[in-house]
Amino acid sequence: MSDHPEDKAFKTLRDFHNLSEEIELVLEDYFSDHDRPIYSASKGFLPPLDCFETENEIICMVELAGVAPQDLKVTQRKHVLTISGERRELPSFEKRRYHKMELDFGAFERHITIPESVIPDKMSIENLGGFYLIRLKKVKPGLKPFPNEHDPASPDPRR
Repeated sequence: MSDHPEDKAFKTLRDFHNLSEEIELVLEDYFSDHDRPIYSASKGFLPPLDCFETENEIICMVELAGVAPQDLKVTQRKHVLTISGERRELPSFEKRRYHKMELDFGAFERHITIPESVIPDKMSIENLGGFYLIRLKKVKPGLKPFPNEHDPASPDPRR
């Protein structure tokens, strides 16, 4: 990235956006059901992701266009899935003046709390043209039922 003042302003705005997302995620976690997946970043930019469950798997899909498989690291320890790596900058151009700057490059790291016990050896990662699909096999198949919204006396099974 050049030292042009506009480049610095865009980087500052991007950093502020990442910080505001992190604050929003922390507040969401604090005020939400703690049995749901929790998303947070500890460094770098925040690649968007979805995390959901099926009968047999916990699946996390993370948007990481431009991240080579060798630049991606996925680890699972107890109930925390960590997705980290680096999106390398594209070749630079001699002169440039940005009109729009939204793409993030550099390091990233996300931590996702997994709401179910999974089999550590059964994790798989698929590259789907800009998305990585991370599949974790559940120890006990099945979906947790959602509470009956029409019956206020119905206990919340997620607690």
